[in-house]
Amino acid sequence: MIKGILFDKDGTLLKFDELWNEATKMVMPKFLHKIGIDADEENVSMAVKSVGNSIAAMTYRDMTKAVIEFFEIEADDKMLSLYSKQLEELYFEEVTKSTANILPTADLDKLFKWLSDRKLIVGLATADTKQTALKCLDRLGVRHFFSYVGSDDGVLKPKPSSDIIEDFKRRFEINSDEIMVVGDTNTDMQFAKNGGALAVGVLSGVGEKEELKESADFIIADVGQLMYSWKNIEIQESR
Repeated sequence: MIKGILFDKDGTLLKFDELWNEATKMVMPKFLHKIGIDADEENVSMAVKSVGNSIAAMTYRDMTKAVIEFFEIEADDKMLSLYSKQLEELYFEEVTKSTANILPTADLDKLFKWLSDRKLIVGLATADTKQTALKCLDRLGVRHFFSYVGSDDGVLKPKPSSDIIEDFKRRFEINSDEIMVVGDTNTDMQFAKNGGALAVGVLSGVGEKEELKESADFIIADVGQLMYSWKNIEIQESR
């Protein structure tokens, strides 16, 4: 029986392209300037391509490494951490603007009220920082439904490591087989598998059905479909 759910954020709860692709176009010229690269049109385009849709599952450190490796910039661990912090701050500035396109993938208020009525513990498992994640949940109007936020905090290893699942289990005294993970990438599905949780893929983000079905236990169109698929999921899981 499922007692807790860990949701991915980008592409799962909020529309990925509308927020992150636009933010990346604004951030990269500023970031290139900070790392000493001319922010001309070609370089900006190549910097954006160096992270691509993988940004959905990347930490800021991963993104920083991708960009500096593409431009063949040598950086020790200290410099990498500095650049990563600068990139994080630039993204935070963009995605927390009042004009940022933070759009839900489904009727989230209806979904979370439905989950709350069933006494389910709701958590977030994101590659983003906690500060940015909470701002996004605020903009979506659903922060009050979340009892847990697992994020890029420098302590817990990022997905697909099972660290966030293990932390979620400890805090709420539940077992792996009582946890559902909902996400839009194969990284989310591998995260679920590594933690012994149920993996539910959604097609509202960057992950394609062919990719997700390699590891997902179930695939649905978007998180709003959980309300209508729940009974079937529970029946199949009990077999």
